[in-house]
Amino acid sequence: MLSRRLLLAAGTATLLLAACQSTPPRPAPRPIDFSNFGPIVLNAGIVDVVDSYRPMGAKHVEGRSPVPPAEAVRRWAAERLQAAGGPGRVRVTIRDAGIVEVPLPTKKGISGYFTNDQAQRYDGRIEVEVAGEVPDTGSGGFRGVTRSTVTQSTTVAENISLADREATFLDLTRRMMDDLNARLDAGIRKDLAPMVRR
Repeated sequence: MLSRRLLLAAGTATLLLAACQSTPPRPAPRPIDFSNFGPIVLNAGIVDVVDSYRPMGAKHVEGRSPVPPAEAVRRWAAERLQAAGGPGRVRVTIRDAGIVEVPLPTKKGISGYFTNDQAQRYDGRIEVEVAGEVPDTGSGGFRGVTRSTVTQSTTVAENISLADREATFLDLTRRMMDDLNARLDAGIRKDLAPMVRR
């Protein structure tokens, strides 16, 4: 009888441990694409993208994302900004495109063994500038610029799988890009209005 009780207790402990250490799989994040938005047609002969972002300090992990933020901005520029021709020029400058990992305190000892704490926080930040210029050919030129900065954060559990961590990075980048897309769309139509074709 005693051995049977010990066996049941061991089985219960194993189930509890499994429940504590497993989390349901994260649903697949939506892809990063802007095909459902119409292009912003610009009176410009070229649209340049310049990546001036250089990570400094902290623990930068944006390179572990399936689509790093800087690549997402380049994708946005290619899909949303359409050069229709003319002497004008538009430049997209990536000022910041980082994801920083911040360790969080977790429980130690026996209690920590049976809990699944949030172990890391990921802070994402994207800063982009869009500048347009039309040279003065006698009828007046134009210069305009719009800027936007977006941030998002998320936390992950200490037992997160590699696949779920990568999905977290992708989702964080997508959420930032959704915000950036809306802000820059409005900013370009306002601050670079003379270069936007109706």
